[in-house]
Amino acid sequence: MQFDTNVPDGGTFTDYAWLSNSGTNTSWDPGVVQSLAEAQITNAVFDGLTDFDFTQKCSPVLKGLVASSWDSNADASEFTFHIKSGLKFSNGESVLPSNFKKAWERAGSQEIASPYGYLIDYIKGGADLQAGKVHDLPAIVADDSAMTLKVTLSDPNADFPAIVSHSFFSPISNADLQKLGDKPPGWVGASIGNGPFMLDPAKAPTTEEVDLVPNPNWAGNVYGDKKAHLAHLIFKATDTVDTAWQTFTGGTGNDATIPPNGIKSAEATYKNNTVKDPNLGSYYFDIGDDIPELAGPKNRDLRIAISLSINRAEINTKVYEGARTISTGITPPGIPGFKAGLCDYCSYNPKLAKTYYDKWVKAGGKITKPIRISFNAGAGHEPVVQIIQANLKDNLGLSTTLDPITKTYFRDIPKAGACMICRSGWYADYPTYGNFMVDLFSKASIDGNNFGRYDSPQFEAKIKAAQAETDKTKRGELYNQAEQILLNQDVQAIPINWYTGQIAYSNNVVNFHQPPLGLMLWEKVGVTS
Repeated sequence: MQFDTNVPDGGTFTDYAWLSNSGTNTSWDPGVVQSLAEAQITNAVFDGLTDFDFTQKCSPVLKGLVASSWDSNADASEFTFHIKSGLKFSNGESVLPSNFKKAWERAGSQEIASPYGYLIDYIKGGADLQAGKVHDLPAIVADDSAMTLKVTLSDPNADFPAIVSHSFFSPISNADLQKLGDKPPGWVGASIGNGPFMLDPAKAPTTEEVDLVPNPNWAGNVYGDKKAHLAHLIFKATDTVDTAWQTFTGGTGNDATIPPNGIKSAEATYKNNTVKDPNLGSYYFDIGDDIPELAGPKNRDLRIAISLSINRAEINTKVYEGARTISTGITPPGIPGFKAGLCDYCSYNPKLAKTYYDKWVKAGGKITKPIRISFNAGAGHEPVVQIIQANLKDNLGLSTTLDPITKTYFRDIPKAGACMICRSGWYADYPTYGNFMVDLFSKASIDGNNFGRYDSPQFEAKIKAAQAETDKTKRGELYNQAEQILLNQDVQAIPINWYTGQIAYSNNVVNFHQPPLGLMLWEKVGVTS
């Protein structure tokens, strides 16, 4: 990514892109933040131990952020992070190794019930912490005198330094910890950070608006920046993507997400856009592994038939006007170890779909009620699920009901029995294969990001072997095999497309580049007037 180094200081950027479906917003507390939308705020306020430098988009480099360096033992089961001295939170507190230990124990606690709580399972004793059996982790040793954080893992994991770049592993200030404890946070939660921005002291945040100003104590990012250019960064919430777009095109604000079916016209009108920006993101649907009508070996042919019946090209053309890439798996290009064409049942083949469906019916398969297709309403998914509904009716004769969830989608859909077929989407938290396989489909992520509650011993064994493999090539091959179990042997996910950018922004904005992980580098953004 090429950034302009001559960026004016001052000015206000008002964002209408990221909170444009406020009904599904939950919290931007780093311990529980779940979606890329709220994570824009979290990432602006908090810095973790490590971060990725995407100067070369296709060759990201993991660098120390709060950590100056790290060491590991031979089998990658123990890591020691060396914390930089002199760093401070926005309230003036020193950033110490103990702030990370306390934050991780809080985020992984049973009381917080984080959707990313499974991440603490990487650390020895983490599963007991999540279960409420213990309240601290001796496997995390914070030495504030030596400025080291030593972490012993449950199992070897060569990707752990990349994993701790996720906001779940951000530090917490003593002031926030004293105020919040282990109680589930609301929309704001922990807010005293060590990142480029902090809450505007003159304006309390609400669910409708969050105002940020530069953090004078910020130490800089992995790109060499030492200050944020904007005087004010304001996030505005709206009820739908369409409402936000109408507000932006009416002359208010600096950016907005382009609604489905409007990409070509938006590109023509707004030359400043991210439509061609490749993202490490995947759009797919989960199939409920705990739904008797769809789950198990006896219904595998039905799941194959459903996947083969979906016309992904029609979705990409009619909804996204050709802007996205039709996917052939869950894990997108650009992730180390990626292999094209892993999915055997991701092409549109109505004739073969009917063959599998008839085979399932002949073996005694029967659907006694319409298949429920759930999605988060107001975010532009309606035309996608309408096409899928028509495909299943036309090609298989299957009846479906559309289940739009307006306010609590990301809280409700991971619960037992909630996902029959449900819309999922994922931007990489860090560019590793495991971030797509482990975070989305492991047993540990059930009740979190594993919406379909997929649970396969063979898949688990394969991802565990991949995590322990220190050779990058072999690790990628093991993850390939795991993904093939998910998509071809068990057929528990339906890939649709891989993301590209979908935001338009005003002409007076400088350095509005969306990195592949989707998280904006807000400290680089400026306005010219």
